[in-house]
Amino acid sequence: MNLLDTPWIPVRRSDGSRTLIRPAEIADSDNPPVALDSPRADFNGALAQFLIGLLQTCYAPIDDGEWEDRLEQPPLVAALDQAFARYHDAFEVDGEGPRFMQDYEALEKSLTGQKLKNATKPIEWLFIDAPTENTLENNADHFVKRGHVEALCPACAVTALFTLQINAPAGGKGQMSSIRSTNKEKNAGKYSPGQGALTTLVALDPEGSCLPDTLWHHLWLNVLPQTVPLTGNPKLSGPEHIFPWLAPTRTSEKGQSVTPEDAHPYQMYWAMPRRIRLDFGDTKEGDCDLCGRRDRLLLRYVTLNYGINYAGAWRHPMTPYVERSEGKPLPLHPQPGGITYRHWIGLIYEEPEGQKRLTPAIVVREFQRKKLPEEQFRLWAFGYDMDNMKPRCWYEAILPLYRVPEEIRPDFTKRVAQLIEAAEYVAGLLKRQVKEAWFKRPGDVKEDVGFLADGFYQHTEADFYACLPRLIDALAQGKDPEVLQGWHATLTRAALELFDEWTGSDEIAFADPARVARACDNLRKQLYGARLARILTLPKKPKEKAA
Repeated sequence: MNLLDTPWIPVRRSDGSRTLIRPAEIADSDNPPVALDSPRADFNGALAQFLIGLLQTCYAPIDDGEWEDRLEQPPLVAALDQAFARYHDAFEVDGEGPRFMQDYEALEKSLTGQKLKNATKPIEWLFIDAPTENTLENNADHFVKRGHVEALCPACAVTALFTLQINAPAGGKGQMSSIRSTNKEKNAGKYSPGQGALTTLVALDPEGSCLPDTLWHHLWLNVLPQTVPLTGNPKLSGPEHIFPWLAPTRTSEKGQSVTPEDAHPYQMYWAMPRRIRLDFGDTKEGDCDLCGRRDRLLLRYVTLNYGINYAGAWRHPMTPYVERSEGKPLPLHPQPGGITYRHWIGLIYEEPEGQKRLTPAIVVREFQRKKLPEEQFRLWAFGYDMDNMKPRCWYEAILPLYRVPEEIRPDFTKRVAQLIEAAEYVAGLLKRQVKEAWFKRPGDVKEDVGFLADGFYQHTEADFYACLPRLIDALAQGKDPEVLQGWHATLTRAALELFDEWTGSDEIAFADPARVARACDNLRKQLYGARLARILTLPKKPKEKAA
């Protein structure tokens, strides 16, 4: 199976039909593919990165002009086939010789006896959210049950393999994590870096763009011209420096690492931290447990620890980072509570955060630099929220991406930061006063009530995004203070509504009306207090004269 020749990517076409295509067929103009259509959300995210990486590696435009030409006039399928053929051998999945995203050594043949038995794992364990060995031993697979997937077709198996390699979490001693992992770093605030890095991609907004809503256009928005510098060593241009499985694995049992000096920049798209071989020697015919298609099915894979240890200041083009005055930049990852509007500015524009600076993904930054028509685009943000090796949740969000004129961009980001800071302050007030209303001794309550703040952000999200176009217009007219005043009114109204909703109870026997009234009064005073007014730079109210 070669990934460039075989139809294996599930898509939905413009007429609604569902099918499998070869990578070059993303440019098919006859009933074009419009979306990826995998049975798992993390697979769709991985396949988008696979296709963008393939275009970047084999079909990168020379400059902005060529990028715009190909956006307006997609290539023919034959042209993409010709471009991809340059690295055809790197995309073999089985057979003799190097295999896509698999260890150079044929582990399934070189290991024997107990070593082979210990290294052989059920195919289900390629999934990041599959129950681990410890989970099974403790019978703790309460939510994701064991045994749901016992056999996978080659297409699903290789997609799971690619998903694991680009998201690889910590997996125990010697299990290397992804090139975007920072598991040894400490928490860095609300955008805390860590494992399971966040991916952000530019996407079309079909309702706000004149560009055709096709998969080609969605992907091409994230391909960089060759003029954009990336971390890595471009002098190492051999295929083995881009696709690490084409050469003996640079293992890490003695602490060896691969830094940006040791690999081509495009290896970031094809990083392979885990030593894995799919076992094609023992398959069976049947229906795939994931997609349901009839095919030869893989049952297991073989793995060893101490794969490639990516170290140094790598900066993946599809991930936002925290820049620090000292030390390497840290990739961001999703946090409990999901991706909400409070993260918006740091994912799209540079944002100072104390001694650090949040910077958007390179593909987002470069897209905003281009001189495109003033159309509406979106940001597709997704990734695993990991607790060490345990996935807590898969988060995914579509956020609006407004094109802001450069001359007002500094003032725009400053004002948006004020809007978000005000929302965070009010969310904290609301959470605290609801606890005061609920509990006689709220300080003794240990339960996590973070869902209250999450509910507040969800309740005000539509208002926030409606605020941004008004802010762009107001800045041009010098009327931005009016937008901030309006946001104060929105936050105040939402906080009081939610307070009433969350503290109102039909079980009057369990409620304390006096306590609820005191908490409401405190909330109201703080909503109209000096601190929130200072955050939003609201004008001071004139003092009332004594009678």
